[in-house]
Formats: sequence, structure tokens, C-alpha cells
Amino acid sequence: MKKTVFSLLCILLALSYNAQSHRFLYEYTFKIDSLDRSKSEKELMVLDIGKEGSRFYSFERAQYDSVRESEIKKAMQTKATHIDFTHIRDRSKVRSRVTKKYPDYQTTLHTTIGSDDLAVLYEAKMEWSISKETRTIKGLKAQKATCSLAGRRWTAWYTSEIPLQDGPYRFAGLPGLILEINDSKGDHVFTFAGNRKHKDLRLQENEKGIPVSEKKFNELWKIYVKDPAKSTRMILADPDVKITMSDGSGRIIPQAEMIRNNEIRLKEKLQKNNNFIDLTLYR
Repeated sequence: MKKTVFSLLCILLALSYNAQSHRFLYEYTFKIDSLDRSKSEKELMVLDIGKEGSRFYSFERAQYDSVRESEIKKAMQTKATHIDFTHIRDRSKVRSRVTKKYPDYQTTLHTTIGSDDLAVLYEAKMEWSISKETRTIKGLKAQKATCSLAGRRWTAWYTSEIPLQDGPYRFAGLPGLILEINDSKGDHVFTFAGNRKHKDLRLQENEKGIPVSEKKFNELWKIYVKDPAKSTRMILADPDVKITMSDGSGRIIPQAEMIRNNEIRLKEKLQKNNNFIDLTLYR
């Protein structure tokens, strides 16, 4: 009980002393294969909230970005002409990111199809149904709300004790921070894991990608699924690109075999990674 009260005090103090930037953590549990729901993955996620918007992404990615930025600053201070990033790796399982711009909560999903960086501009607004049902989460009074979004039915628990109308992933618009939210099948679950002080949240930096609508993204996805090795084939067809690979015995693998192996690998990955959080994008 003491630990819960202390956590609540830390959150409220952070909100009062740093009114323009907040970092909240969520544990994201997700099942990537709809045909085998016995297996699930977990990733710690970050919701950075600033004055002009928010950014939701993997904590591992946040750590990677921090180390990378530190290396760049060090190189600038020493006037180094080369920066070695080989000792750091992005180990995040969740590579996509979601940004929201205030005050209208314009929401963008930053993700990829093959080697293409895309920024999916969401148009649909969430229509919440707020219940009178309440419960306590991490010492905070939370209220229940439901909505339908992205082909799923969602149940959320938000707290007006933290007056920020945001939450994990695309979810926002309730009169308080969303602490927990899950879909009706329990395939995607976000659980509040605490907060951390953060002085400098540069939310929109390094976000890139070709802006596309949800409809356009879905069209591109269908094309990719039919031929996931297309980009590899195009790269290897370029006469200026020389790529060689060898197997364990030292044999040089022919380009046609490289393409075929890559296509098999990608199709196997697509078969197992089929339970996307946004069903409407990947239908």
C-alpha cells in the first residue's frame, strides 16, 4: 500500500513540477499469431507527452535513441569524422510508432512496408461510451469506457486524477489518462507501468515517412503480401549494386537463390505475424 501511495505521489508531483512534459510507461502484451493464441510477446512502451503532442513507441527504441544521440554529441565535441554505431543495436520488438498533435489529436502511425517508411494519417475519431463502473489501478481511481476501433472492440480504464486526455497507441479523447486498455479477445493489452521524469521531450524529431491514407496503405500492403521479395529483386537487378553472400561451406549463393530464400523467409514471417492490432489496415 505504501509503495502504491508513493507511486501516486510521484506521478502527481511530476505533473505539477513539469507541466509540459511527461513520460509514462506501459507494458504491452500481444499475440502475433491468431492461429496460436497460447504464445504472446511483451514489450515495455513509452508514452511521451509534451505541450504540442505525444509520441508512443518502444522503450528499447527510446534507449537506443538516447545512446545514439549521446554518441553523436560526443563526436561533435571531439570533432570526430566517423561515428561507430556497431556496438549499439535497436532490440525493440515493436518498430512502429504513433504520434499525436494537439489540440485536435491528429494521429499518425509511423511504420514500414518492406523497405518503405510510411506515415499513415488516421482520419477516424474515437467515439467512447463511458460507464459508471470504477476500479483502482496503481492507487488511482479509474473509470471504464469502451469503443470500437480498427476492427476490434476495446475496453479502457482511465483516470481523471491525471488530467491528460491521451493514452497508449492511438487511444485518446477520454477525460483523463488511459491506464489500461485491451481488445475483447485479449490479443492486445496495454497496462500502466509507471512514470519517469523527463526534462527534454522532442516528440516530432526524426519522424519520417511518405504520408499515406489508411486506404492507400491497405492497397500497398496487399501488393506487398503478393510479392514480398519485390524490393530485393529490384535492388539486385541494379548493375551498380554488387551483393554477394556465401553459405556455411563458403559457396557463393547465386542471386536467384538469394531472392528465393528471402521470399520464403518473408512469407513465413507473414504467416506467423498475422494478428495486427489494426485489423482494418492489414485486411
